[in-house]
Amino acid sequence: MAGRSRELVVQSCSSRCSRNSQARRFSRCQGRRRAATSQASIQLFPWRSDQLSYSAAGQASSMGSRARSGHLAPDFMILNRRKAEDQRRVFDEKCKSDASVERFAHWEHKTAGKIERNTVTRKVETMKQDMKEELNERRSKLAALLAEEDARYTAELSSFEETPEMRRDRLKARARELMRRREQEKREFAVLMRERQFRESCDAFREHDGEQLLHECVVARERALEEKEENKQRQKEENEMWHNKLLDLVRKSEEREMNDKNRQMELRSEMLHTLQEQIQELQARRDEDERLKQEEARLMRERFELDLAEAKRKEHERAEMQAEKKLAVARHNALLRAEKDAEIRRQQEEDLKLLNAMLDKERRAEEAELQYKAQLRQQAREYQAQLIELMKKEAVDEAASEAIRKAEQEKAWRKREEVWEKERAAREKLMKEVLQTRREQLQQRIEQNRREREFAMEEKERMVREVDDIEQQNALQAEIRKRIAKEHQRDILTQIEEAKNAMRREMEIAALELEASRREEAAYQAKLAKEMLVQKPLKNHGLKSTGLF
Repeated sequence: MAGRSRELVVQSCSSRCSRNSQARRFSRCQGRRRAATSQASIQLFPWRSDQLSYSAAGQASSMGSRARSGHLAPDFMILNRRKAEDQRRVFDEKCKSDASVERFAHWEHKTAGKIERNTVTRKVETMKQDMKEELNERRSKLAALLAEEDARYTAELSSFEETPEMRRDRLKARARELMRRREQEKREFAVLMRERQFRESCDAFREHDGEQLLHECVVARERALEEKEENKQRQKEENEMWHNKLLDLVRKSEEREMNDKNRQMELRSEMLHTLQEQIQELQARRDEDERLKQEEARLMRERFELDLAEAKRKEHERAEMQAEKKLAVARHNALLRAEKDAEIRRQQEEDLKLLNAMLDKERRAEEAELQYKAQLRQQAREYQAQLIELMKKEAVDEAASEAIRKAEQEKAWRKREEVWEKERAAREKLMKEVLQTRREQLQQRIEQNRREREFAMEEKERMVREVDDIEQQNALQAEIRKRIAKEHQRDILTQIEEAKNAMRREMEIAALELEASRREEAAYQAKLAKEMLVQKPLKNHGLKSTGLF
């Protein structure tokens, strides 16, 4: 047993040593791998060198302490916290440096853009200034050219005003030029006639002209045939094109008809759906109308008695008011007849007309009210019949309805009395205002007549003054017209004398031209007679010689 226990102890110690050696080898391999990774990271990211070295050292120390003891070190959490804080500090410093670099880059980019914009703005302003200076220079040049042209045109216009000597010289030069031109035309015409005579009398020219005419006829015929073929081809192409267009139109019309049919079917279905909705809405409206009719019948029963009592009261009040109005009108007419004089009788007649119109209006209002009462009675009878029918149908409690109607009638009667009292007060106030207004109108008319008489007197005096002024102006204008007529007569005599002189000069020039033309005509007639004496050969008119004659 002791030997067996020693063997077990030895095996356990050897297995523990082997496990420890394996753990040390694994930790060394991990350390070398992390060191290589950190070195590569330092080469790629130099700013992480401190962080990686510190983290590698911490990991190595922690792994060493863990490997040495086989358990976690007591300061393991503190080291991890320090390591995390160091990493956070490194990251914060890197973020701050990146932010500062970014701000500097943004400032540099913004400054470069602003400098470029300012440069472009300065260039544009310089170009605008140059363009403005160039425009001003062009304007000054154009102004100088315009002034120069004005001076030149002024000189030309002044040179256009010819004197009698210049006109005489111009007419002489024109006569000489006409004579020279006529001689030149005659010489050219003679040369042309000689050439034509030679060409018509030469057989070689006639044969050449015939061949050329035949060639032109052949070419024209070929051209006409080609144009005919081209027209046929063009007509054929146009017929095909129009045929294709016609087929397209037929196809489009068929498609349009089909679309129209489909659209009509859709519209018909929509219309049927709409009609169904309208029928449903109409049925609902009819139900609502029936309910409203029943409610209206109930209200009409309540209103019937009130309207009947109101009509009676209005009739009685109307009779009283009419009697009061007649008495007031009679008193007013008597007072006006006693107070007004002959000048105001016309105004009294107008007042009587106004009162008669008011009476007619009241009479028409009474007639309209009587008609309205008759209509109310008819409506009341119809309404009573309807009420009887409705009361028979609904079996309403008559006593309760009578009490309600009486209460409503008393309430309505009080309201009508208040309204009548207000209307009576308003009518009295209106009558007072009418009388006061009429008095003010009479006073205003008297004042207006006085002002019109004064204005007429002032107008008469003003017209007298204006007539005197007009007579003075007419005398002055007659003197001015007499002076103008004398000056005009003197100008006319001067113009007549100038016209006579001009006519005399023109007659002299015409006589000279006539004498020159007579000499030219005599020379031409002499030459023509000389040519007529010469015997001319017969004209061939372009016919080929056949050798028979």
